Amino acid sequence: MKIPHLDPSYAKQRRAQWPRAFRLGLIFLAVIWGFFLLAQVLPLTQFGTKPRTIEGLLGIVTMPFIHSGWPHLVGNSLPMFVAVLALFGNYPKVAKMIVLLSIVLTGTLVWVFGREVNHIGSSGLFYALLSYLFVSGFLKKDIQSIGISIAIAFMYGSMIWGIFPGKPGVSWESHMFGFLVGVFLAYNTKDIDRPVLKDWQLDKDLDQYYEE
Repeated sequence: MKIPHLDPSYAKQRRAQWPRAFRLGLIFLAVIWGFFLLAQVLPLTQFGTKPRTIEGLLGIVTMPFIHSGWPHLVGNSLPMFVAVLALFGNYPKVAKMIVLLSIVLTGTLVWVFGREVNHIGSSGLFYALLSYLFVSGFLKKDIQSIGISIAIAFMYGSMIWGIFPGKPGVSWESHMFGFLVGVFLAYNTKDIDRPVLKDWQLDKDLDQYYEE
């Protein structure tokens, strides 16, 4: 019987990615916290995504870095750190592209279809990375990736309800479009960063060592 397992060299290379992923997660937090502190003296909150307006186009890329207040910032910080850590730790070859496309595609969809309000916050990006990680874990058929997917579902599974309208003052559009963008990107990158596997062959004649 053949049992697939990670190639030892690939497994070592993958483990080496996690310290860098941890640093990148901290850097991302530093950036959004820096923007928030700067917004205390400059009117940065106006640079969110304002659907179907010329001034709102800049918000397509700035939206994830702008938060309305301390509760908003703190609530998004840990989920974003976990998502960035898992993405760069598990899928280093495609991680930068996924972050950039998640920001641009989610922001663009909000700009085209969102309500005519100022959409801000990194939760849209988080939903994109969350769904990407979850779906990719199964598409790539990787035990570690599936484990991460299950852990994410356990920690943040209830956030699926955030993609539906309901709570006042929440950009459910950015959540919904982020979620859909993550699924789209997971499917279209399913052949990138696949694990390198080897088959462990059990002895075909193992049964001869046991009495009938």
